[in-house]
Amino acid sequence: MIPEGPAHQVTLTLTGRFLLPECSCGWIGTARVSESAAREEARDHALLYVDGDITPDQIRVLVVPDPAEPDPAD
Repeated sequence: MIPEGPAHQVTLTLTGRFLLPECSCGWIGTARVSESAAREEARDHALLYVDGDITPDQIRVLVVPDPAEPDPAD
């Protein structure tokens, strides 16, 4: 039996006004302003490594606060 490689868990990280697609394998895509474009790029990367199709709902969106903006809690 051939061991499986690392899972390709793709996330979109929101930094400022850009979404950055990243994968658990180390791949980093192009930062995009459009969420649909970032999701499409992330989906295309994930499709290269799965047997079946994935849906946009299977791509997690992780929100990272922009360090340049003040914290509203302060």
